[in-house]
Amino acid sequence: MNPLVSVVVPINNTEKYLIKCVNSIIAQSYKNIEIILVDDGSTDSSPALCEELKKTDERISVIHKENGGLSSARNEGINRASGDYIMFIDSDDELAESSIEDMVEIAIAKKSDAVIPITYYKVYEYSGKTEQVFHFDEDMFSENPKKFALDVLIGKCRASRSTAVLYSLSIIKDNNICYPLGIVSEDFFFNISFFSFSQKISLYKKPSLYNLKRVGSLSNSYHEDFFDTVLYMDDETEKFLKKLDGEKNNYNIFGKRETLLFKNVLFYSISVMSNTAEPYRSRVKKCKQMFRNERVRNAVSNGAGIPYFASRIKQNFVKVSLLLVKLKLYDLACLLAYFASEIKAEDKR
Repeated sequence: MNPLVSVVVPINNTEKYLIKCVNSIIAQSYKNIEIILVDDGSTDSSPALCEELKKTDERISVIHKENGGLSSARNEGINRASGDYIMFIDSDDELAESSIEDMVEIAIAKKSDAVIPITYYKVYEYSGKTEQVFHFDEDMFSENPKKFALDVLIGKCRASRSTAVLYSLSIIKDNNICYPLGIVSEDFFFNISFFSFSQKISLYKKPSLYNLKRVGSLSNSYHEDFFDTVLYMDDETEKFLKKLDGEKNNYNIFGKRETLLFKNVLFYSISVMSNTAEPYRSRVKKCKQMFRNERVRNAVSNGAGIPYFASRIKQNFVKVSLLLVKLKLYDLACLLAYFASEIKAEDKR
């Protein structure tokens, strides 16, 4: 078997990185691919670069569209895709050389609907440092997509990334799975929907991706209304858990939704406290409003646990923060979030 793999690359003003990204896909050891470049209203030289790249390889097609955001661009790619499988790569990242070939072999051998990488390389643009990091521990993995979503995506707050994952395109199209528009953390919503409809997933153990960490990227930006997204994520998690209850498979759901909610609130508090455009007191007020939210208070009281982190420092940060919020020591929790934001900023330099 030699199934076609559609590789979708959403592009918005990434002229500096685009050629390396696309070349990493062209250079894949697996050759039966189509490369779909989605120019999402770029105002730099990215549109012209897309057209030049198209001339170099007949497998490349280009979509030019008005700016609609990352989700909109990926959805356009899904609509254009004609492969048996689909993979998404951000235009400032690079794909490890044999990733597609390895994942296709696993998907065929194990008859899986998706192949999930356990690890990748994080590349810091300004320091030049590269480190291998893990999405989760191998013993957390389950071939049951719903159990994996419950235990890892929700319970450990991991594996939400949808880049460099090999997905069955037919499951996506048959069930109208798409990325939500106008919402950050779109990967979480896509994955929880995909896992709801799939039957079996497999694990890929080698690093699949070189993920560039750069100041000013979308993932590193402050979002004023992210708390609304946190609550929406909690709503979608509740819907997913109700479906599991209906299946009568004795899933252990205690504390997992609560863990995800608190983790999202806590890490948004770091983002809020890092926003130096606001006075410190205003930042504290915003964080305290989140900590006092009834849904957050219930999560803290009803079993919120500690997400997965390889770093013991991060584990302890969450433990201490959880205790401070439980004790309603909100000013101290905000201060701790502020120190965490300073450390995070220093790590990027």
